[in-house]
Amino acid sequence: MNAATPIASPSVLTQAHRDAMAYIQDLAITISQQSVFAVSAEYVGHTHEFSAHVLRFSEITKGNFRAEKTLRTLLPSRISWAGDNALEELQTIARELETLLVIAEGGAS
Repeated sequence: MNAATPIASPSVLTQAHRDAMAYIQDLAITISQQSVFAVSAEYVGHTHEFSAHVLRFSEITKGNFRAEKTLRTLLPSRISWAGDNALEELQTIARELETLLVIAEGGAS
């Protein structure tokens, strides 16, 4: 994984949060390139939400663009109640996506 250059600005996101999001994005790319699942991962700035959406390529070819699975978490922000468990929730998202990678690679389901 490439090291990102830290941005010199005040932030409530730790490097661990950033690393977890980068890992999830890497998983999304890897899984999607295997042509079983289409995975998107995105950060929404105005809500400080990070989410991953899982679709099956076989459904997309039929015109069904509804996500089979949506995983999301609120990230820490300047709002005191938001994102208290975000790092654990990001790790849960990564574990969920890792299971899709195993399935896509022909491993255990």
